[in-house]
Amino acid sequence: MKIIFISLFLMILILPVKLQAQNTEPDTNQETNNFFVSVPVIASDSEGRYITGLKKDDFTVYQDGIKQKITFFSTYNEPLKIALMLDTSKSSRNVINKIKDAAKNFVDLLNPNDECLVATFDSQLKIINPFTSNHKGVKNSLQQIKINEYGGTLIYNAVNQIVQKSFKNVKGRKVIILLTDGNDFGSSITKNELLNQLEESDILIYTVFFNTGKDYIKLMDSDGKLKKGKQSKKPRKKEKENQNINSPDAVYVISEEEIELNERNDEIEAIDSLQRMSDITAGKFYRSSVLDLKKVFKNITGELTQQYRLGYNSKDTASSKITHDISVKVNRADVVIRTRGTVRTKR
Repeated sequence: MKIIFISLFLMILILPVKLQAQNTEPDTNQETNNFFVSVPVIASDSEGRYITGLKKDDFTVYQDGIKQKITFFSTYNEPLKIALMLDTSKSSRNVINKIKDAAKNFVDLLNPNDECLVATFDSQLKIINPFTSNHKGVKNSLQQIKINEYGGTLIYNAVNQIVQKSFKNVKGRKVIILLTDGNDFGSSITKNELLNQLEESDILIYTVFFNTGKDYIKLMDSDGKLKKGKQSKKPRKKEKENQNINSPDAVYVISEEEIELNERNDEIEAIDSLQRMSDITAGKFYRSSVLDLKKVFKNITGELTQQYRLGYNSKDTASSKITHDISVKVNRADVVIRTRGTVRTKR
């Protein structure tokens, strides 16, 4: 009996050690200045077809030109943690039902173990439901979403809060899918501050700009790049013909051309911000009409099922935050890699 008791006691002591050994994704170690860097990788051929079946030894990771030891490797079989962020500002009121239908269709495409968080943002961020694999519950939550008729659109604040709070202590493949039709207006965090925060994270951000007004394709040139905004050469009209332009009683009438240019420049700024969020995190930016959102969601899901994730321990001995360059190579010809290009670490 004493032997059995001793054996059970030893098993209890050993169990935590075994459980800890199964955690192959290390944390930041403040004492040794080791910082675990997660690197999402999308591999495709020159025709854009995703390449599957790659192994850990097929990849080489460099930080600042120095080869790193890959200590973590996972494929698309690793469950996803997805934060679905929907713009519920007033401008989306005529299309919100189509957005909800497309989002519910997206949830149907997820694997059973994938977890989804649903959040809305306008003048504030609202968590409709936290991370859960109860996909039926997620769809029910989507149905309850309503438009906020008042306030602005605090996109930067919303993204920062999801990154800093909702994804805090969350491990695995982390993804944000952000849908909006406009530019940030009134956030306390600036665009550059947010981009710096995103460099420190390992979250892929897929941004989707949908237009609720005029044809946004006119904002793009023949190469698919943003056209630069132009200043109006047309002078503002004075209320009175001979009124001094410097008079405090002068009233200016903004022309339709100036209104269109302002709207156009706002859209250019919105698209640029969304593109940079996606580019810096190895995600992807989409321009879409509301009617095509189901197709966009399907494309995002298809890409996530082909994603690899690498990890290494970066030794950062600096006294403050530093930006490091990251590059990934594959020992196969005709492979195009998309991954994060930088990481910000801290002591």
